[in-house]
Amino acid sequence: MKTILVPTDFSENAYVAAEYACALANISQQKVQLLHVYIALYSGYGEEGNSVKQIRWAETESAEAMKNLVENLNRQFPKVAIEGECVKGFMIDVVTDKLKRGENSLVIMGTKGATNITESILGSTTYEVIKKSPVPVLVVPIDTPDFAFKRVGFFTAYDDHELDALFAFQQAINLHPHLDMVHFFRSDEKAPEKDLERWQRKVTEAYPDLEVSYKMVPVEKADINAVTQTAKSEHLDLLMFVRPHKSFFQKIFAPSLTKAIANYPTIPSLFIKT
Repeated sequence: MKTILVPTDFSENAYVAAEYACALANISQQKVQLLHVYIALYSGYGEEGNSVKQIRWAETESAEAMKNLVENLNRQFPKVAIEGECVKGFMIDVVTDKLKRGENSLVIMGTKGATNITESILGSTTYEVIKKSPVPVLVVPIDTPDFAFKRVGFFTAYDDHELDALFAFQQAINLHPHLDMVHFFRSDEKAPEKDLERWQRKVTEAYPDLEVSYKMVPVEKADINAVTQTAKSEHLDLLMFVRPHKSFFQKIFAPSLTKAIANYPTIPSLFIKT
């Protein structure tokens, strides 16, 4: 059975992400592994005994918080196998090392969406995990209204390597939602009809069983507002982006927008490295 990794700092946005992960696991037959990474701070000038006490206090507090989190989620999702782990260290290092073992098919993390995330340790780590993770990373905003997976928006540059991302998506999510292929082009240029036709043929040949629709959207500026407006107008439940290569981000977006979407999503967003 596949396992979804959910890093948590026990904040409200992290709890929403954990709920989302459990809802997904419930319908896709996966397990959920919660991970909390704590740091025991102590002064080098203090007595050794005090340092040990601080480490033990951090361990105890983390273990208790994790126990409560697992119990709450078990009550909400009794059919999902949920386990929790607390590890001393730095979040990005621990998560990266764990993913290298190949035991997790997907990472789900929370952010505060369109609000300030600076007070959340987890929020500042999300983008770093996206950059380094060998598996897809799904970012969930705190104000996600429900946990629907019916319509997925795939923002595409019509690049062949994105076909590999579709396979990674199927492996990680383990569902078969309707896929909306969305391509932005500049409003002062002609719509790339031939590119679309070529892309449709390739997707159909590679994934004949996928339920797919295609949409080209003219925009003056391909920014986070364009993504959000398209997602809302198409009633998308989840957004999907591919990185790195010269992907949708690098061809259409400014580099900083990748981080903006990761840190301030308005709709759950999946990032896949190919």
